[in-house]
Amino acid sequence: MGQNRRYGTDVSRAAVNEFLTRPYPVSLTREEIGPDAPVPVPDGDTVDVWLRFVEVRVQERAVVVAYTDRAVQVEVIRRDGSRYRVWVWQGAVTMPGPAR
Repeated sequence: MGQNRRYGTDVSRAAVNEFLTRPYPVSLTREEIGPDAPVPVPDGDTVDVWLRFVEVRVQERAVVVAYTDRAVQVEVIRRDGSRYRVWVWQGAVTMPGPAR
C-alpha cells in the first residue's frame, strides 16, 4: 500500500484515537439554547457547574460568560491551563459550595 503524503506525518491510528478521545465537554445545541440571542455577562460570577463528557459527568468551578432564558454559557479553565466555553442547562449551574 502507498504512503499518504498529503497530510501531516502523525496520522497513525494511535494519534487519531488520541484526538478522538480527548476530553471535551458536550455543549448544548443551538436549538437547546433557545431562539433568543444570548446575553453576554462581563465579569461573570464564579459558579459550580455540572459538565457532560461522553464518558462521565463532573462538577467543575467555572465563570458565567452568557445566558439565555434556559441555558448558561460558562468558561472552564482546567488544571493544565486549557480553557473552553460550553453551554449547559440553567439547572446545572449553582453558586459555589465550600472550596474543594
